[in-house]
Amino acid sequence: MSTNDNSKIRLKRALWTFLLSYISVTIVATAFSFLIIAVTHAPTVPESQAVYSHAYILSEYFQPAINLINWTLFAGLYFWKRPQEHTYPNALRLGALWLPIALVVDLVFFVLIQNPISLSPHDFYIGQFPWIYLIYIAVFISPSVYVMLQKMISNK
Repeated sequence: MSTNDNSKIRLKRALWTFLLSYISVTIVATAFSFLIIAVTHAPTVPESQAVYSHAYILSEYFQPAINLINWTLFAGLYFWKRPQEHTYPNALRLGALWLPIALVVDLVFFVLIQNPISLSPHDFYIGQFPWIYLIYIAVFISPSVYVMLQKMISNK
């Protein structure tokens, strides 16, 4: 009797792709905020108020799309060279693994650890509504988006 290993998450690969994606999206999102500052000549604000700046607030509108693109690309890296794993159940498993990790990492690095871009729990979870929740949806659905795109491409 054979077992189907295609239904298991490759945990080490999932964690590495999560880490790379999280770092990547943080860099891209931060660079995008700086680009907005440069293009709009937004006034400078004290470092402790950076998340309340015009540039950051404007960038929030684009964060869900930036995240969806980024996490979808890294879902592709997770599934790379394993077309037999391009299934919606596997994609949902990966998204279901990435989402709680993202929630915890965000809590630690953007709420609990005090830094120039940290926020209070209220400001992070309520003040960034709906953007933060759209970002979390993007993290969850991005593996499924990748699988959907692969199926669309392979059917042509």
